[in-house]
Amino acid sequence: MDGRMDSSSSVWLGAPLEQLPTPALTLDQATMRRNAERMLERCRTLGLRLRPHVKTHKTLPQALALLRQRPLPAGKRWLVWLKLDCGNGRAGVRPTDPGAMSLARAIAEEAPEEVTLVGVYAHCGDTYGCRDVPAIQAIARATTAAVLDFVTALRRAGVPCPQASIGSTPSCSHPVPEMAQLTELHPGNYLFYDLQQTLLGSCHPEDVAIRVLTRVIGHYPHRNQLLVDCGWAALSLHGRDQAPGGCAAIEGHPQLRLVGLTQEHGQVEAIDGRLDFERFPLGSILALIPFHACATAAMHPVYYVHAGGKVVELWHPVRGW
Repeated sequence: MDGRMDSSSSVWLGAPLEQLPTPALTLDQATMRRNAERMLERCRTLGLRLRPHVKTHKTLPQALALLRQRPLPAGKRWLVWLKLDCGNGRAGVRPTDPGAMSLARAIAEEAPEEVTLVGVYAHCGDTYGCRDVPAIQAIARATTAAVLDFVTALRRAGVPCPQASIGSTPSCSHPVPEMAQLTELHPGNYLFYDLQQTLLGSCHPEDVAIRVLTRVIGHYPHRNQLLVDCGWAALSLHGRDQAPGGCAAIEGHPQLRLVGLTQEHGQVEAIDGRLDFERFPLGSILALIPFHACATAAMHPVYYVHAGGKVVELWHPVRGW
C-alpha cells in the first residue's frame, strides 16, 4: 500500500485513535491482514490466482504509473478482458447474444500485433440481492457455468481465450467447487468488509476492518438526540433505506441508531426509551460501521491504519478513475 504522507496528515502517525480529527476513517491493520490471508487461502485451495479489485481502497502506487502511461507507448500491447453480463444487469455483453462472439473475435483478430484477448470475466453483483449464503453460492455457480460455456464456445470457434474470471466479495467469500475450473477470482471489498457484507453473510462482524470515528458535539434533550460531526459527506447515504442500521451501525451501542444525516452532521437517538446523555458527554467518540465501505472510503482523503490503538500507517487513496 502507498504510505505517502503530506504535511497535514503525517503528524498523526503514532497518535492514539482518540486524538484523531473527526470524522476519521480508520482501518484495523490486523483485521485487514487476516482478511487478505483468508482470501488468498481460498484461492490457493481452488488452485486459482487472486486479482484484487481495488476500487475500494485504491491506494496502490501502480495506479498512478498506469495513468502516466496513457496513451500506450510504442511497442506495447493491450491485454484485453471481455466483460460478460451473466445476470448482473450492470455492464458487459450477454454471453448468449450472438454479438458477444462477434466482439470477442474482433478483439482477437482486428489488430493482433497490438491487441490480445487474454480472457473474459464477469462480476456477479446480483449476489448483493441475496438473503443467505446458499443463494449467493447458487449465483456464483450459475455465473461460473455461463463464463466457462462462453470460453468453450470461443475455443471451438478458434478464438484463443486463456483466462476466465469472476468476482464479487459475497461469491468469493463463500466459493463453490466449480470455481476451480476458472483461472482467477477478483473480489474487491473483502479487505475492509462492511455492514452490508455482514448482513449478506460474507463475513462476521469481527471481520469488518473499517470504522468512521465521530465525536458527539451536541445534546438535544427536547428531541432525545445526540448530534455528531459525521454527515453524509464522510459516510455516504448508501444503505439509508436498505438495512435496519441504515447508513451505519454504532459499534458497541446496539441501543443507539443513526437516524439522520446532513452534509456535516448526524443525528443519533435511542431505539427505545430516553437517551442517557451523561453516558455520552460532549467530545466523546463513537465508532460507526459503514453500510458500504466503497462509498464511504471515496469520501475520505486519508485512511488511518491502526494497530494497538495507535496510527501506524497513512493511506492516501488515488483520486479519479
